[in-house]
Amino acid sequence: MSNHNQIRVCLISASYDLRVYNKLFHLTNKDEKNYLMGYKKLADRYNSLLGLSLVKKLSYKRDSNFSLLHNELGQPYLVGSDEYISISHSEDTIVVAMSTNKVGIDVEKRLLNMGYESFLADEEYELFNKSKNKVDLLTTLWTLKESYVKLKGTGFFIDPTIISFNKIEDRWFLKDVSCTFYLENLPNDMKLSIASEEEKKITFEKITENELIECLTLPLRA
Repeated sequence: MSNHNQIRVCLISASYDLRVYNKLFHLTNKDEKNYLMGYKKLADRYNSLLGLSLVKKLSYKRDSNFSLLHNELGQPYLVGSDEYISISHSEDTIVVAMSTNKVGIDVEKRLLNMGYESFLADEEYELFNKSKNKVDLLTTLWTLKESYVKLKGTGFFIDPTIISFNKIEDRWFLKDVSCTFYLENLPNDMKLSIASEEEKKITFEKITENELIECLTLPLRA
């Protein structure tokens, strides 16, 4: 299937093994190393390195000239590629989405300690009050909103309380916006949301760290 008709998503779990980190770090170029070293905590560098490596895997780019960089709003882009990228992580789970149209992805652990008043839109309180599982609903709404602002490239410079979602049957819709949203429940109480400018087929792949290293070190077939 052509890349134009799909959103490619890849997921990986971090082991925080220094041997894995060193092997993947060795495969990055100078600009990417400088970006990674901006993180003070090793776990944050590790997660970012896995995200960067997944982008290279999805894009089939091995040349060191293809740097993964970030714009002034922190949105990732791959130099030399016209595809859109979104990266997210929660705890030890890292996900990457790539598409020829704008895309945003977010993965979240169940929200237990976040004040819902800071992000619920007025219209969403009806859903909240009727919900039998409020934690699940709040995690869903937060994840949907995160994926949307990542698609927009703004982050939460947009007030989340003016982003209003509604559910019709089993699908989520954003008021006055024509984006398509996909929502998946992952193991370990994780939720995954994908926002897309267009409705597309999603190809989903889970990969191990060893498989990722092998993929990035093998030459591409002609």
